[in-house]
Amino acid sequence: MHYNVDDVVYDCPVEALATILGKKWVAHMIWAMQDKKFRFGELQRLVKGCSKKVLNDQLEMLINNNIMENDKRTVNNIVESTYYLSESGLLLLPLIKNMINWSDMNLSCEKEGGKN
Repeated sequence: MHYNVDDVVYDCPVEALATILGKKWVAHMIWAMQDKKFRFGELQRLVKGCSKKVLNDQLEMLINNNIMENDKRTVNNIVESTYYLSESGLLLLPLIKNMINWSDMNLSCEKEGGKN
C-alpha cells in the first residue's frame, strides 16, 4: 500500500503520519483543538508565532488528509469559516497524548534557570 502526503508517496504508514505530525505547529494545533471549533483568527492566536501563510498551508494539508474539516457558512454576505477535527483527526488525540507522556518521562526539557 502507498500513502501520499503533500504529493510525496510513502510505503510506510508510520513514516507518512510522522511526516504530517512532524510539520511545524501541526501536533500543537491538533492537541489544542480537541473537541473545539475555531475560526482562523482564533487559531492564529492559539499558535503564537505561526505566520498566516504557514497556518493556512498546515490547515489545507490537514484538510486534504482528512484530519481536519472546514465548515463554511455565509452570514450577511460574509463567509464564516470554522475549523475542527474530523473523526479521524479525533482518533489522533490518544496517540498525541501517548507521545506527550513518553516525552515527559524520557526526554529532558530546558526550563528557565537551567535543566529539568
